[in-house]
Amino acid sequence: MSIESFYEYPAGIALSIFLQGLREGKLIASRCGKCNTSHIPPRSYCAKCLNPINDFHEITGLGFVETFTCSHISLDGSQAQPVTWVYVRFEGVEGGLLHRLDPSVAPEKALKVRPVYHGERIGSILDIKWFTKAE
Repeated sequence: MSIESFYEYPAGIALSIFLQGLREGKLIASRCGKCNTSHIPPRSYCAKCLNPINDFHEITGLGFVETFTCSHISLDGSQAQPVTWVYVRFEGVEGGLLHRLDPSVAPEKALKVRPVYHGERIGSILDIKWFTKAE
């Protein structure tokens, strides 16, 4: 038995700017004009002071692994090749991104990483192929 579900989630201004940045091979963060806090993914309102945000800027993309885990099960519940998931934080930016780690890189906490983008991008978090070790 299957249940069909039609669900749409509008990206909104901040996430739309983030997704357009990914399409261009850039990581975009938001910056609060009141407390100067930057957020990734970007937000329309500051998480610290609740001030509306309309300032967006590109960050270098160099981050570090905050934590990681390895999955041996695919999204449909079947056995799969191991995938290492990393939570990447960026210097001076609140929040972070959860994504795959390059399979040729051994995961470790505080590992410096950078995103690797697909050649053709559509404006999706999947435009990032994975994060790999930064040289």
